[in-house]
Amino acid sequence: MKTLRTFYALASPYWRDRRQWQSWLLLASVIGMGLLIVKINVLINAWSKTFYDTLGEFKTEALYALMGQYAMYIAAYVLIVVYMDWLRKALVLRWRRAMTQSTISAWFEGQAYYRLGFNGEPDNPDQRIAEDVEMLVERSVELLVSFIINLAQVAAFATILWNLSGVLNVEILGCPVTVHGYLLWIAVIYTLLGTALTHLIGRPLQPLNYERQRREADFRASLLRKRDHAEQIALYHGEAAEQRQLAERFEGIAQNWWKLMDRGRKLGFFTVSYNRVSLIIPVFAALPAFLAKTITLGGLMQIRSAFSAVQGSLSWFIDAYVRLAIWSATVERLGQFQQAIDATRRQVPQIERAATLQLQQLRVRRADGQPLLELLNVSAGPGEWLRIDGRSGLGKSTLLRTLQGLWPYYTGAWQLPEGSSLLLPQQPYLPTLPLRQLLAYPATHWPEDQRLVEVLRQVGLAQLESRLGEEAEWSRELSGGEQQRLGLARALLNAPDTLYLDEATNQLDDASACQLLQLLRRALPQTLVIAISHQASVAGLFQRTLELHEAPQESPSRAPLLQA
Repeated sequence: MKTLRTFYALASPYWRDRRQWQSWLLLASVIGMGLLIVKINVLINAWSKTFYDTLGEFKTEALYALMGQYAMYIAAYVLIVVYMDWLRKALVLRWRRAMTQSTISAWFEGQAYYRLGFNGEPDNPDQRIAEDVEMLVERSVELLVSFIINLAQVAAFATILWNLSGVLNVEILGCPVTVHGYLLWIAVIYTLLGTALTHLIGRPLQPLNYERQRREADFRASLLRKRDHAEQIALYHGEAAEQRQLAERFEGIAQNWWKLMDRGRKLGFFTVSYNRVSLIIPVFAALPAFLAKTITLGGLMQIRSAFSAVQGSLSWFIDAYVRLAIWSATVERLGQFQQAIDATRRQVPQIERAATLQLQQLRVRRADGQPLLELLNVSAGPGEWLRIDGRSGLGKSTLLRTLQGLWPYYTGAWQLPEGSSLLLPQQPYLPTLPLRQLLAYPATHWPEDQRLVEVLRQVGLAQLESRLGEEAEWSRELSGGEQQRLGLARALLNAPDTLYLDEATNQLDDASACQLLQLLRRALPQTLVIAISHQASVAGLFQRTLELHEAPQESPSRAPLLQA
């Protein structure tokens, strides 16, 4: 039931949206076509009795007519199955697109993608968004449609099988017993026993599939990290260490795979035997009636077909057990991911806006609640340049992240200047984008090329002006100093009201750093600039310096509650 509740929480936002009427229409069409397939199966069942009776009587002309009739059934069956599959895939695509977009939106909202790292991020969020969503949608539609079709098939063939069964008279402990519809009861009892044994044998498959998805995602993530840090690995000549780490990751996949194989083998011994035995049970059960000549050969074949339809449909749980285990593991992974995202909402601080920056008794804390920075009281307005100073590792970068609303562990109060803000870190973020989009990042629209060329020349990157439309891995192509120049170009293009610089020029020589900061000052005269820098040559560009001091540690019992 927990899995169903989690699934409802994940799926209901989409299916309860009135704008998704087309998806409901697609689902109804798919189910309707499935019911047509059941109807064709019923017609074929009746046809089989006529055909085998006619075959037994050697009526050649009637046989040809029946073969033509069967060809029409098959043609209709093929047409319906093909279009049902097409419509099902269209439904899956619509639902997957919407669910992927909503999951990504929730992941980015309130910087949840960043805050997840504070309290134990669920493993591999990329895999959960890219693969688990697809698997959930695909499996859910497949399982629902097959369940409804099988349910309809049970309803359609149960009556047929009941009527074909007739009456069975037996003696139990010397007492005569009359059983109506005995073939139907045999199918039901046989299926119930098979279902119970299938669940008993296959129950460990759900946690094993959960572990498999995690291990596969860990392996892919490790491969991506090797590519992202290819230069550092090459400089260290760390190939042997990396291969060993990847081999260990894959060994975890292999061990889990062996467990899945062993459990699948045990389940396979039962399910294959179960399915093969089910083929002959109706023949053995109806054989006395056939030998007594109370039913014809056609009747015997009709009984076998009806029994197989009822027993096969009732065995839906058995046949779908492995798929259900994978589906259940996927629901659990996405449910955990959604719960983790929801938990980050409590970490988002309420940022107050005013004309100036104000820190009032602000004390930044570590994640464990211990004080990191001593009480801070400061005020700064538009156009001011404020430098933050303190020893390395004291918490200067953490203070900037607190002011950006990213670090939730603090006490006291603070308010930010009105308008936009931009933080330039020591290592600029350079995604694989066309250069014109990269320069304007994080803006979603970019200026005319003439303006982009002008800014490139101002920051000393004129050699890139011919590559504005080129998409490349810029973090590999550009040196550290060039990357920082590109970051300062972003500040010129975005023109924020507040600009945070976190060692944003430390890979430039002193002359270049001073030149570029002076350029910022002339181009953005009303921008409040708050910077961290250990370069003595640029210290003179700042009007004021805020000296940071380490706060005294508190005993765990005295550590106050965190404000977030």
